[in-house]
Amino acid sequence: MVDYLPHLLDAAVFAPLAIGALLLLAGRGTARGTLVLGANLAAAPALLQLALLLVVGRSGAPSPIGNFQLTAVGAALLGMTVLVGAAAVHRALGQLGGVEKPHAYLGLILILWGGTLGAFASPLDVRPGVLAAYVYHEVALIPTFILTLFWGGEGRRMAAMQMAIYLTLGAMVGLAGLMICGFSPEGVRDNPSSAGLILLGLGTLVSLVPFHSWAAPGYSAAPSPVSMLHAGALKKFGLAIIAAFAVGRLGCWSDLLLWLALGNTVLVGIVCLAQRDLKQLVSWSSVAHMGPIFLGLWVADKTGKAEGLHAALFLMVAHGLTAAALFSLANDVRVRTGTYRLEELGGLAARTPVLAACFVAAAMASIGLPGFANFWGEFGIFLALRDQALWIQLAAASTVVVSATYMLRAVAATFLGPLNPEIEKRGAIADLSWSERLVPFLLLGASLALGFNPSILTRLLAQ
Repeated sequence: MVDYLPHLLDAAVFAPLAIGALLLLAGRGTARGTLVLGANLAAAPALLQLALLLVVGRSGAPSPIGNFQLTAVGAALLGMTVLVGAAAVHRALGQLGGVEKPHAYLGLILILWGGTLGAFASPLDVRPGVLAAYVYHEVALIPTFILTLFWGGEGRRMAAMQMAIYLTLGAMVGLAGLMICGFSPEGVRDNPSSAGLILLGLGTLVSLVPFHSWAAPGYSAAPSPVSMLHAGALKKFGLAIIAAFAVGRLGCWSDLLLWLALGNTVLVGIVCLAQRDLKQLVSWSSVAHMGPIFLGLWVADKTGKAEGLHAALFLMVAHGLTAAALFSLANDVRVRTGTYRLEELGGLAARTPVLAACFVAAAMASIGLPGFANFWGEFGIFLALRDQALWIQLAAASTVVVSATYMLRAVAATFLGPLNPEIEKRGAIADLSWSERLVPFLLLGASLALGFNPSILTRLLAQ
């Protein structure tokens, strides 16, 4: 791959950061055409890089590309981030007419995307790469807080404050653990405390129970493009570091990870059943789906076998696509009805059949229906758990039943039955435009591609 545009990955990371910074400096009266052009210029290198990854492929050894070094896990998460980020930027472009200071809004979203790309483009198995990834992660976090605080919805101030406190402290604790082990995976065994700090600190970034209470309020209050990028992509940074440094070296912390992972899987799943707000449901669902991923990391640590790790990494990518699609589609529902409250919705399928079909598809993908990428990630984790205690297997399998229950209930409450009279008073309800369809088609299309041909990803992760 080095022979093909060696500095393309540099451009994929730096273009969103540079153009985002320029848009922040632009005046309040910046023309919409200029904003659209800037977004397209920012996205072009990343999309070309993804195409190069798919067409050219890569060898098993880390490949230096420009100023970065793309590893197998980094390539998988980078590809997912390209798709989620492109969808989020497209979503943001559709919102520019209704937000104050659209140049700043779009600029911050581009910086959030560029920082996330930089975090995954940096090698996570060597000290300079981990430090660089940390810097890019913090670059992406700052716009997350600002966008939630100034452009978020109900409860945005408290949500932004919670996110800032939890994520900053979590990142600092995780960094302390990495410093204790000398930024070396081998050093974790010699310093057991470092494994605990990495797990609990970076687990906070991934909404690991009991350090998860920031996530659902934050995603619910944040603008939809922010929820898409953070829940879908940036959150996976903590998982990638834990997988690179702690898995196989947790020692006495392994049993704790099991119980905390079951907390995400079972307890947060029950919380999802109690939700009556569509975006809150999608937000809590994102927290609950971290449980199976952590279980995959746990079984890989316990057995020393790679199958649990590979399944967890597969599910990271799959969840990123599905969660971003659900946040976008939930926003489409609110735009047309003025509410996220499930008791105030209903009957939209007759008026918006394309929106209904896309939401049902995203819900089925989230549940793990065969044909979508989530199925292979969850199925792989269940297989990796086959030699563990029966109660652990049953607890893990409960995620399928519980997620099917709350997702199908949300589909029924939103799209089936009679149309709410209050919504009918708003007048004609338009279905998704062709521009709006691009987001779910892109994300769900990628999920289907991985669902029907998982080797696209498994060959990469097995290297």
